[in-house]
Amino acid sequence: MVEAQAKMQTEKVIAYMVIAGLIGFLIDTLMVLAEKFLLRWRAT
Repeated sequence: MVEAQAKMQTEKVIAYMVIAGLIGFLIDTLMVLAEKFLLRWRAT
């Protein structure tokens, strides 16, 4: 990403940002599901 940023390849930088956001959203969703499954006994 740094190389694309230095060479002014805006499209690549934006694509990497979107991919990073999607990966973060996926990890967050998986963690929420894991918490619901593992901590079913906890009151909400």
